[in-house]
Amino acid sequence: MRIPTPLGPLWLEVSFRGVRRLEPALFPEGPEAVGPLAEAVREGVLAYFAGKRPDFLELPLDYTGFSPARVALYERVRRIPYGRTTSYGALARELLLTPRAVGAALRASPFFLLVPAHRVIHADGRLGGFAGQEGLKAWLLRFEGAWG
Repeated sequence: MRIPTPLGPLWLEVSFRGVRRLEPALFPEGPEAVGPLAEAVREGVLAYFAGKRPDFLELPLDYTGFSPARVALYERVRRIPYGRTTSYGALARELLLTPRAVGAALRASPFFLLVPAHRVIHADGRLGGFAGQEGLKAWLLRFEGAWG
């Protein structure tokens, strides 16, 4: 399913377990999402861009094939509130990882917005990477009133 946003369309894929991926739809591949979960994700994304601040916590994610450490990180990042940030280092200390491991896992996340990786920045306030799309990270943080 393509979901229109001010940033361009997002591609959604779901399984019987939950969301498999929600990513910018540069080159979508895989089955198109349909059904109640797909509609709930679509409504949540549209609400987010309408400024309604959904937290997406009620949406199940399909973590099939992910390590327990990555699942724990993603679940922790899901709880970072709208308009707030935390640092790579703080997450690393909390989850007994390295800041580099946190950054690598967030860069590889297939759950755009649902795992709000854009809310994780350097302790000194620098944005840090965002899979080569730092402008997108800055836009999202400005949109939430958390940066700039």
